[in-house]
Amino acid sequence: MEKWMAVFDDMRFEEVKFDILENSEIDVLFLKRRKKMHGNIVKYNDFTKVYKISLDDGTEVAVVDFHEMDAFFENNNILFQNRKGLHKEIKRYIEFSLS
Repeated sequence: MEKWMAVFDDMRFEEVKFDILENSEIDVLFLKRRKKMHGNIVKYNDFTKVYKISLDDGTEVAVVDFHEMDAFFENNNILFQNRKGLHKEIKRYIEFSLS
């Protein structure tokens, strides 16, 4: 089961659903705000389930399957003691996935 979350540059998270369209276009529904936005997929990694998306309003977000990321952290014994450590590991996971 997948749990897709948009991760913004300021490490704010929001649950999303999305539909991939033609020519790397994507429609993203932000569930909490009930707002649908259109954008383009800049980069993606199907193995780690991470997408870098440029939305039409100029915002870039990473869309990550949090279940996949959590399993990666558990399988590799990645531990963090506070929120700052968690944010650092999430950024590293996204950067590693898209490099």
